[in-house]
Amino acid sequence: MAVDGVRAAALVDIATGMVIRSAGEEGTDLVAAAVSMADEARVARAVLGPGRPGGDLDEIALVTKGRLHLIKILGSRLGEGMLLFVDLDRTQANIALASLRVGQLAPAVLA
Repeated sequence: MAVDGVRAAALVDIATGMVIRSAGEEGTDLVAAAVSMADEARVARAVLGPGRPGGDLDEIALVTKGRLHLIKILGSRLGEGMLLFVDLDRTQANIALASLRVGQLAPAVLA
């Protein structure tokens, strides 16, 4: 919640899409978005495949007119791990700075 424009954040199991922990505005759309983002992470990982020259999936950004969703992958094995899902108000957030800040804060989520 220490990033400008954050509406909500959730720690999500990639394999199941289950929200492990969340903070901020927790509407029913947070759970649906978390499940969708876990699906997207699994698909992107499968498409990239292990050992690609670009490396493993690190982050996904989804941008709409009013929102910015950042998904930071917290684990490296296909089909396993956690992701940090951050929902931001696009009018209050800078995508590059939000991505940098989420990346800096993400390791502390699992500590």
